[in-house]
Amino acid sequence: MSESSGEFRHEPGAPHSRLSHFMRTMGHLRSVYGPAAHRTLAEDEAHGRNPEDLKEFQELEGIDVETDSEGHHYGVRRQQPQG
Repeated sequence: MSESSGEFRHEPGAPHSRLSHFMRTMGHLRSVYGPAAHRTLAEDEAHGRNPEDLKEFQELEGIDVETDSEGHHYGVRRQQPQG
């Protein structure tokens, strides 16, 4: 292939050839399996909820986000009712 044909050969292992190989492989996989599935964050995960994620979610529910006069955001823990 000559330079006048507009195609250039890269040496094996060169970054350009690795990238083109990766893109070609991904294109082939996409044609076989279809595009990647996307889900919204409101949907449950297919494998169920992780207990650590639930714990983190419960901890974050008790925090309010405040904004100061300069526009900085920070979290303030809600006061627990005394009982």
